[in-house]
Amino acid sequence: MPEFILEADSIIYTIGTKSLLNDIYLKCQTGEVVGLLGSNGSGKSTLLKIIFGSLPTDHKHIRINGQVYNQPFTHDLIGYLSQDSFLPSNLSLTTIIDIFIPSTEKRSRVRDHQRIKLHLKKRVTQLSGGELRYFELLLLLNLNTPFVLLDEPFSGIEPIFKEQIKQLVKEYSREKGIIITDHDYRQIIEVSDRTILLINGACKPIKNVSELEDYNYIPSGKR
Repeated sequence: MPEFILEADSIIYTIGTKSLLNDIYLKCQTGEVVGLLGSNGSGKSTLLKIIFGSLPTDHKHIRINGQVYNQPFTHDLIGYLSQDSFLPSNLSLTTIIDIFIPSTEKRSRVRDHQRIKLHLKKRVTQLSGGELRYFELLLLLNLNTPFVLLDEPFSGIEPIFKEQIKQLVKEYSREKGIIITDHDYRQIIEVSDRTILLINGACKPIKNVSELEDYNYIPSGKR
């Protein structure tokens, strides 16, 4: 599979007179997981939406293999798992798979997945929070996009599904580039190849957990 490189460059975003993102640069390539940490209101979700192409801003350059895209999602280059469920609640999992996944081979891959195949006749409303999140993630990872953005996939789900989601992310990162953000910094650090802290509108590379204390992202001694 060819290598793809995603670069989000020169991103500036303001809300009124407040500057939320200040000349952001973020890079991700297929075969790696980039973890994005940040406090509430730091702009993590905003940054992901700008990269995805659903949130406009006057200052941005989203490049994939050097070519600029204003809305990468319209070119089947990027998928986005938002914090809110995006699936119709009244449809069965089988129907959703048929609608959502264009490839016959990948539809079979999702249907035969060990954690999905027993639930195929269920409707979305019959799934637990963890089951739903896992299913949504599996769908996105089976799209023909080289990149996937994951916004708080661990939020509000059962602990067992956190482990399963990490396994899924690691498995599919062999063929995709994944940017993942969540408030559960331990899960992010465990699943990521590189970790970035979004603070004061800028991206800071994190090499060691102690740096999160230095930036006052976590209290001293809490790691």
